[in-house]
Amino acid sequence: MSSTKKSALRKMSKLWKTVRSLPWLHWFFGATCVLAGVAVFLWGGELIRGNERATGVIVTVFSILAGFLIAVMTLLGDQSMLPGSWRFASVYKTRIRAKLTRQKWLFCLYLVTLAIIFVSSLLGEKHQEVLVWLERVYFGLATTAFTLSFRLPWTLMAIQMDRLDAVVESRRAGSPKIEKN
Repeated sequence: MSSTKKSALRKMSKLWKTVRSLPWLHWFFGATCVLAGVAVFLWGGELIRGNERATGVIVTVFSILAGFLIAVMTLLGDQSMLPGSWRFASVYKTRIRAKLTRQKWLFCLYLVTLAIIFVSSLLGEKHQEVLVWLERVYFGLATTAFTLSFRLPWTLMAIQMDRLDAVVESRRAGSPKIEKN
């Protein structure tokens, strides 16, 4: 590959990192996910009404996603994965806290959705008027949570790339070793 192509790829990579780090992009993605959930709440009620298979799929998928999310949060919070000194860790503390907070709220959304499904299954056919609204609510929340979950692979990759960048910087700075704690 020629040096001009490599240079162009580096510039594109930096540009993409900048665009990806903009807060408006996160807000736009989040708002789009919430709007999808609201649309499903308003117009998708007939798709979920009495559909036990769909409810079972939601429960299964969210149980798996909740486990995966706990793994991501564990990786985020593991201080032994941060190379360098305590100064380095303090610099990344704000970024890690922000990522953990986003993952925490997504996990809570999973749990609220599962709790509403549980309550609706307890009500059964006894309270039809309440059950109709509960099904719409959990279908809308499930849509929002599921679409928000599409960012999980990128979050995991960003975590690992941050750590790799930190190792490279630590070695470039001439540190004799990378501390584990």
